[in-house]
Amino acid sequence: MVRGFSHFFVRVMERYLPDPFLFATILTFVVFGTAWILTPSSPLQLVDYWAEGLWSLLVFTMQISIALVTGTALVRTKAVTKGLNFLSSLAKTPKAAYGLTALIAGVASLVSWAIGLVVGAFVARQMALRVKNVHYPLLVASAYSGFVIWHMGYSSSVALLIATEGHPLEQMIGIIPVSETMLAPFNVITALAILITLPFVMMRMAPKESDVVTIDASLLAKEETAASVAAVQKTVPTWASKIERLQIVNLLIGVAGLIYLIRHFSNGGSLDLNIVNLSFLVAGILLTKTPIEYIANVTEGGKSLGPIVLQFPFYGGIMGLMTSSGLAAIVAGWFVAISTAETLPFWSLICGGILNVFVPSGGGQWAVQGPIMMDAALRLGADLPRVAMGVAWGDQWTNMIQPFWALPALAIAGLKAKDIMGYCVITLIISGVFFSLGILFL
Repeated sequence: MVRGFSHFFVRVMERYLPDPFLFATILTFVVFGTAWILTPSSPLQLVDYWAEGLWSLLVFTMQISIALVTGTALVRTKAVTKGLNFLSSLAKTPKAAYGLTALIAGVASLVSWAIGLVVGAFVARQMALRVKNVHYPLLVASAYSGFVIWHMGYSSSVALLIATEGHPLEQMIGIIPVSETMLAPFNVITALAILITLPFVMMRMAPKESDVVTIDASLLAKEETAASVAAVQKTVPTWASKIERLQIVNLLIGVAGLIYLIRHFSNGGSLDLNIVNLSFLVAGILLTKTPIEYIANVTEGGKSLGPIVLQFPFYGGIMGLMTSSGLAAIVAGWFVAISTAETLPFWSLICGGILNVFVPSGGGQWAVQGPIMMDAALRLGADLPRVAMGVAWGDQWTNMIQPFWALPALAIAGLKAKDIMGYCVITLIISGVFFSLGILFL
């Protein structure tokens, strides 16, 4: 039955889901028209909101680009490649590959959403290289599906924010420790339930042998490491070429970064995206022998940045339309109006899932939805931590049908969004059941 449903959604997505850039463009028109109808904003004002929001994600775009580049460079080192090969060798059959990939990606996402995206995609590629007759689109979908629980782990932006002294809503709700959100039983149990169930779901979606699509041969050709490429390049021995191959340069930079990371965590520092990127950078430099070798690895990682750099400004524009026009507040208000103290966490989940399609940013969505939901929770006497995590769960939930976050993984895998989204719809449905039960009854 699961295979039949997945086959249906795969066909729908292949036929109707456009390229992610066109998806973002169509979404822009939809939000523009809706805001024109539902808010007092004029068309010219909406154009201003859109244009002013275009560049609101520049810092985030750069962070994501660096994560992709440094993550790629790290994974292309011999040591990490060897580790991924070992993990891949644990799967002897296609079904085992789907399940193990989902499990690894899910665990990595609980550590950090950026690590989950990068590691999951690379594990999928390694599995495809080593497991015969594996369906590559489902393998990549398994990797991306692990991302559905990232907000329940160590890098949960909502849980970490409201646990930080001086956060924007402190005067309203005070400080809510992670013991009541991220580490609360309802969050931990739900995350574990999804983490355990998801691999079996992906295994059940395995297509018939006649429908299997293996990894593209052009991707196989790129698998040789930058180190081996650099080894066969003949260069005239000059002062510059000697400097490029000085191992001490990598060692000094890497050790300096490592010292900072140790001091950062020993002083209670958190794992944000900048620290993840620094970790990727330091590890990649230390695991390569020479500067020129690391440059070659980084160059390979930068080849797929074009679609990401193009699309993120459009989502910034959509966010500008949603927030500046008041449309996001109106949508959130609809759910507050039908809520009680017991049901507000659930409706926060649903509202968060809807808003995430248009504002696919955990921090950005919380800035819009958080104040409304927290005010409603205080007025209704609802559980504040549960309502806050409802928003966070909704934000991660509909990532399964929003290609925004899939872009880094797709860039690594060499696939299109429509290749994997049909399978991700099943993940959306299954995880939605767990989220609903967890937020209401645990």
